[in-house]
Amino acid sequence: MASTSAVGPSSAMKEPRNWLLMPDELMENILGRLSSVEKLRSAGQVCRTWRRICKDPAMWKVIDINKWQDGCDKNYKIEMLTKQAVDLSCGELIDISIGGFCTDDLLDYIVLRSRKLKRLDLWSCDHIGDSGFSWAIKKLSQLEELEFSYIFISVEDIEVIGQNCPQLKSFKVFDVIYTRPYIEYDDLAVAIANNMPGLRHLQIYGHEMTNDGLKAILNGCPLLQSLDVRE
Repeated sequence: MASTSAVGPSSAMKEPRNWLLMPDELMENILGRLSSVEKLRSAGQVCRTWRRICKDPAMWKVIDINKWQDGCDKNYKIEMLTKQAVDLSCGELIDISIGGFCTDDLLDYIVLRSRKLKRLDLWSCDHIGDSGFSWAIKKLSQLEELEFSYIFISVEDIEVIGQNCPQLKSFKVFDVIYTRPYIEYDDLAVAIANNMPGLRHLQIYGHEMTNDGLKAILNGCPLLQSLDVRE
């Protein structure tokens, strides 16, 4: 009589795992690690589940879009993507970083739809004018962190920020613009001292202040916990 051998667990065929049955919380954690552009252009097109998660306003509380890093050559295209991300946030946006392409129009669009914004980081955005910047800052009373890189900041800008952002705790300016011959310049430091007394963290990179400017900051910003004045 022929014997029938039992099929053990090791030899049984394992059924493929259905990743769509993964809990939403875990899926959100995974998709949340993608860049803003990846979520807009790729992940949201994969399936209905991913599209639903990528449209959740909670996924858009933080937006970080870098023109060069994200491979978007046309300014109009990356501006369109940024506006789409802001729309998806449904007013819940609290943190946005934009590199290389922000304009007055885009900044205006962001501010009007993001009254909860607490952190703004702009760098190499040459198309933002003084009037556009001043108008935007006056609408961001909840701002706690502000960072500029490779953008000219005037004394008047500092005054507008200080007058309209009473909750500002962190201010970073990466200038890295050197003059030849060397010119000492304390006006910006004095403006910070006179208009930002609540700062906890201050970073001024590449600015040619003197000891007088430094003393003004130390006296005018008594709550400072960290100060970086490199270069």
